[in-house]
Amino acid sequence: MEQKTGAIVFRFTDDAINEIAQIWSVGWDEQHSTIYNWSGTERKDQGKYIFQYTLSGHGEISIDGHVHKVGAGQAFIVSSPSNYHYYLPKDAEKWEFLYLTLYGHEVKRCWDYVKETTNQVLHFHPESTPIKLIKEIYDDAKERKITNAYKGSKIAYHFIMELYEYLSNLDKYMEDWSEGVIRAALFARNNYQDDISSDEMAAASQLSRYHFTRIFKKETGLTPVQYLTSIRLQKATELLQQTKYTVDEIAQLVGYKNANYLNKVTRKQLGKSPGQIRQGG
Repeated sequence: MEQKTGAIVFRFTDDAINEIAQIWSVGWDEQHSTIYNWSGTERKDQGKYIFQYTLSGHGEISIDGHVHKVGAGQAFIVSSPSNYHYYLPKDAEKWEFLYLTLYGHEVKRCWDYVKETTNQVLHFHPESTPIKLIKEIYDDAKERKITNAYKGSKIAYHFIMELYEYLSNLDKYMEDWSEGVIRAALFARNNYQDDISSDEMAAASQLSRYHFTRIFKKETGLTPVQYLTSIRLQKATELLQQTKYTVDEIAQLVGYKNANYLNKVTRKQLGKSPGQIRQGG
């Protein structure tokens, strides 16, 4: 698989826009060394608000002296400066995560709301909008689509509004998915463009193949292959309707070998060819 991790930082100079809500950085990281650690009282980037979501492995964060394990499907929400410290613990082989750093008075208002009304370490369902959105932000940043302060502010404000909505309906969103299923779902959602299958999903779940297949279907209502296919079709439909990529290019962008293979899948699953999906708008 190609290297997917990286970090993109933004330094917009329009103070009037930045004061409301703005993006500071977004990244996808994977840490393997216990050297990795950040302190909320020692960071140089003060006045910032951090959302960090675990994809695989686990880390730990100490908030006001209370230590929390942050495993797959969990996120922490903290602000700098404040009394937190997050790191890769000695018992962890790795910590893979997406993160988003924002600033502005509307972001502060949202983070204060989180601190006052709920825990700062929270479960986020892999299918929840904030988690899908943070990956979209990362992809757009890598493709250099966030080009000015107005776009950056729009993205930051969009994220905090989705966060408010998710937190206000937390019980509805928290379907009972086990940690192994969450690990597999996140692996599929973030690697669908590669040549992966249910075997790789099972490996990501850290469960036996038989147990994984059975429990995944029981908890999600789909087989692992159906789940992976649904992600690929959703992205293919989006690219067909919103871009000018050729069908062959789109097929490869969503993990299929060529246009013929994508055509077979869309006809079987959606009853339409890629061309018909594109014309449908």
